[in-house]
Amino acid sequence: MGTESEIYRTANLLIQEYGEMAPPAAFIRADQLAEKGDLPGRRVWLRIARVAEDLLSDKRPANARLH
Repeated sequence: MGTESEIYRTANLLIQEYGEMAPPAAFIRADQLAEKGDLPGRRVWLRIARVAEDLLSDKRPANARLH
């Protein structure tokens, strides 16, 4: 796992399951992987956590344009 589409899909699934608690859940998973020494897995879950935060945010991303 690690493509952008997989990361967004996973973040969306976490949001469906955990709602606003999705980012903390992803950060916890990243910590668990770090404890096991899986640093590439940790990086993926940190990315998922950040995407979940962005998806739950009310702010428009800086690079987004209105059409």
